[in-house]
Amino acid sequence: MNSSSITMSFVLSQKGKPLLVMDDYVFRLNKTTNTTKYYRCENRDCTATAHTDLNNVLLKVDADPSHERATKENTPIPKIYEEESAKMILKFSTIAILPSQREMSSSLNKARRLETPPIPDSQIFDIPYLYTRTIKNEEFLCVDKFIKGKTRILLFASNEQLKMLFQNSIVLMDGTFSTCPKLFGKVFTIHSIKYEQSFISGIELLPDRKKSTYRFVFEELEGLAVRMNLVFSPSTIITDFEPSLAEAIISEFTSSNHIDCYFHFTQAVYRQIQRLGLSSGYCSDESIRMTCRKRMALLLLPYSVLLKCFEDLYESVLLTSSSALDSLKPLFEYYENYWVKTIGIKRWNVYGIRIKTNNNAE
Repeated sequence: MNSSSITMSFVLSQKGKPLLVMDDYVFRLNKTTNTTKYYRCENRDCTATAHTDLNNVLLKVDADPSHERATKENTPIPKIYEEESAKMILKFSTIAILPSQREMSSSLNKARRLETPPIPDSQIFDIPYLYTRTIKNEEFLCVDKFIKGKTRILLFASNEQLKMLFQNSIVLMDGTFSTCPKLFGKVFTIHSIKYEQSFISGIELLPDRKKSTYRFVFEELEGLAVRMNLVFSPSTIITDFEPSLAEAIISEFTSSNHIDCYFHFTQAVYRQIQRLGLSSGYCSDESIRMTCRKRMALLLLPYSVLLKCFEDLYESVLLTSSSALDSLKPLFEYYENYWVKTIGIKRWNVYGIRIKTNNNAE
């Protein structure tokens, strides 16, 4: 509804039949019983109904006539419900019996889905104007380009989100595949830290996970920063251990400190514990569990002493007479060959880093 308030009135149609008018919406009398009048929206495609007593006092509304907002706006359904409820000029007794937001969500979401365009089956499609704007009607789709004329990249962010991103010294990056539209390869998100909380600052739909694709995204963001008279050059970037993303970050942000997520590190180590068949020992043997946890905690030590502590811990396993600890040798070999020699200590050493994980971006 467009008016600032919703009012009720009763009029007669040209044929002399009673009509219930709520703002610009008209309900026709459907039937009358000994105690109740039942009204139905005159729009046959709408399921909205209203009940009054014989004295025209509203008893019940099964669906808010503001259903049109649900189909023509991208405003969240709960917000529409709150705004339209606040506009109603009704008695307190009537307000008390209005359906709750949860009760109305199903019908309003159904109406919205019926108006939502079908999911495209190719990357050549037009994005409805509604989905290129924020609920404040500000620009939201800031990048829509094809790479080499074949694959499409979409970047969604408001000016407020971009400003927060470019002015932030710590940036979190993450991605997901399970909820990614089938026409794209990854949903990539970038987050900023403000008030000790993580705020999403950009959503990108990417065709793949190539280094060149990530570099394209970073270059576009750098261009957006220039247009806003800002610079996209965070001091710290926290990600998971995706190799192509790491390579792109190293190429584009030469002065930034790239840190891999501490949680993802411990998760990867525990997966290796499972692969080596050490799960039962980890759960039942205190010496195995403590040794594994000490190794996971090495990341929290200063860089200058980390390698020495790892070597001491490894040596204690190599020299042990315990058959239980002897079973950990393959795990330490994996740690040394992959995390120390391949990835490099500086990538996963989080000593002195205030934010050690990008879990808030998950």
